[in-house]
Amino acid sequence: MPKIVVESGMVFNLGGYIIERTAKLPCVDVIIGNPLAEDVKLKAPAYSEADIEEYKKAGMIVEYLNEGDRLKEVMEKVRAEVVKSLGEAK
Repeated sequence: MPKIVVESGMVFNLGGYIIERTAKLPCVDVIIGNPLAEDVKLKAPAYSEADIEEYKKAGMIVEYLNEGDRLKEVMEKVRAEVVKSLGEAK
């Protein structure tokens, strides 16, 4: 199974890492943020909502991007959460 490395402090949208035909997620996209002090390996691509739940269990911040949401705003929200978490970890 392929994996992706999410570096500490990294925020990105899963976009091309979601297999839409099988995942059938209740959203347009998923934003992931790593609030942990260490890098994390995650299974990718995501084939189901259960895969997204595994990201949460690994400690990632997960936000769904819904129809009408602005990608930049959701990414900034997740970035703020990551920065806050990493700041508290110091």
